[in-house]
Amino acid sequence: GSTGTLTFFRRPVESMKADIRVVWFSLAWVVTAADVLQVHIVPHTHDDVGWLKTVDEYYYGANNSIQHAGVQYILDTVINELSRDPSRTFIYVEIAFFYRWWMEQDSDTQFLVKTLVNNKQLEFVNAGWCMNDEASTDYNSIIDQMSLG
Repeated sequence: GSTGTLTFFRRPVESMKADIRVVWFSLAWVVTAADVLQVHIVPHTHDDVGWLKTVDEYYYGANNSIQHAGVQYILDTVINELSRDPSRTFIYVEIAFFYRWWMEQDSDTQFLVKTLVNNKQLEFVNAGWCMNDEASTDYNSIIDQMSLG
């Protein structure tokens, strides 16, 4: 049969804040047969809006005894890294956090974000205030969570 090797190469991000690390992956697939497996890795967010901590605690990275998360630092790092490498892309989901972050940015950063969106490096999906639960949901719950958070 055919044999292949799947190898991941890690390239850590230079700028790190508050112990938040974003690691970008490159994927190499070596195939010794005619069959080819395409693997797609999609860097994206799934930052829970108010699940275990308050929205403020998630955003600012407070109360790490519950969960280690600081959403503002994720956004700062992702925008910086996307601007440094035009081959990178990122998908953002939770508009509740993005809106808060956006309102704190200066006009230069806002212009940079618009450029990243226009270049298709930064994409927004779901269009909801937060990501809805994917397990055991009904359409009323999904609509409520998308519109109300």
